[in-house]
Amino acid sequence: MEAMNESRRHVLLIGLGQEGIESLTPLLHHEAFDVHTVEASPFVLDLISGTPFEIVVAAFPVEGIDFSALIEAMRDPNSVCRTAGMMIVVSDKDLDEAVSWLDRGVNRIVSLEWPRARIWQVVGDLLDIAPRIMVNAQIQISPPPEMARDLVVLQTLNISKSGALLTGFRSFPHGTRFEFALNLPGHPEPIYGSAEVVRHTDKLREGIEGFGVRYLSLAGNDQQKLDGFISQRLGIPA
Repeated sequence: MEAMNESRRHVLLIGLGQEGIESLTPLLHHEAFDVHTVEASPFVLDLISGTPFEIVVAAFPVEGIDFSALIEAMRDPNSVCRTAGMMIVVSDKDLDEAVSWLDRGVNRIVSLEWPRARIWQVVGDLLDIAPRIMVNAQIQISPPPEMARDLVVLQTLNISKSGALLTGFRSFPHGTRFEFALNLPGHPEPIYGSAEVVRHTDKLREGIEGFGVRYLSLAGNDQQKLDGFISQRLGIPA
């Protein structure tokens, strides 16, 4: 691996083939990251324990290293990468197994079968994880017809400018996309938009049962309304 410039931001790619590297590096270089690529081996465990990468991206499954050992080394309290963003790159056939690692040390998943624009959207979301505020608000969602024929009413546990954590009597698979209407406290008109399920909570570890979503789009000037609401709650300028 090439020497690191300490004044730059760094991302590590582990065990990615040429397709994975070509899908990710244009965006990472555009975001002013230095991109380092390595083959998967036991050497990687020491590398991520002692080298301050801001993001670590690994193939899944990854040959040459035990994946659970990789996560354990990265999230160890003594690892300098313990707070780094972690993303895994899969093929669609491995997506269901990969989803089980969300919030067990993995923050995001992308499939190489997805359109490149969608991959970049997920990477961009990982680069800019927005601060969240605790808000209990009603949200009405319109799932795909094959999952529900009527509107589903849930509650937010927290919201941010880029996503929300939802809870209620229904849950939906990772990757499900839906339209929503979010009723913010003190606002007469809902926030309208579309979103995608990106994770499910670990009830034993987090003490809550729900699922996280990221916004895909917001209607009209609703992003501005949402940003203003969150900034006001945080006590910072919008």
